Amino acid sequence: MNKTLYIDNFAFWTENDMEKLPDVSFIPPMLRRRMSALEKIAISLAARVAPESLDYQVIFASRFGEWEQTIKLIRQFYEDKEMSPAGFSNSVHNASMGHLSLLTHNKNSYTSIAGGEKTIENALLTALISTKPVLFVYAEEHNPAEYEHLFEKPMVSHGCALFITQTGKNKFELSANNQTSPVLTFEKLQNLFEHEIEIQTSNWFLTRK
Repeated sequence: MNKTLYIDNFAFWTENDMEKLPDVSFIPPMLRRRMSALEKIAISLAARVAPESLDYQVIFASRFGEWEQTIKLIRQFYEDKEMSPAGFSNSVHNASMGHLSLLTHNKNSYTSIAGGEKTIENALLTALISTKPVLFVYAEEHNPAEYEHLFEKPMVSHGCALFITQTGKNKFELSANNQTSPVLTFEKLQNLFEHEIEIQTSNWFLTRK
């Protein structure tokens, strides 16, 4: 497996004391009020790198998805014996990309992927091997208190977006890896664009040329 591709547009974001959520002021207020934190992260990052042309597919990745919304629904059902239809629509894993399609009027396909600790690795490979332009979006919201015991340290909200094409200036080479390697993390992917020239996953290499 060897493939040449280009990633000219990319954006990374991590929650900090000054910015708990990225800017989403461009989203109409009525829609913005109904959006979850995860949706705001994903759509804000997508807007930074997506071209004006709508000729691209979308691959969305999130290991944990809308867990805040899901917890709210479970509590509502336990306390009130009913669930909000609007709350349910915002709890599904592809809710972010559904809203992105509505905002951009992009009628091309989108895929939503969750793959455990290999979520980024598997979803990004899906985007990299595409023969068409692809918008790759990854997003996670901070872990709910109920799940804090599952993490060595609290997980803050973070995400990224890459626009992958077959032509451009920022050239990369995708190749197979038959060695045992650590799982691709958000930090490793960010380092590729800020410091490193190559990332190695359990199945493939991505090298900047």
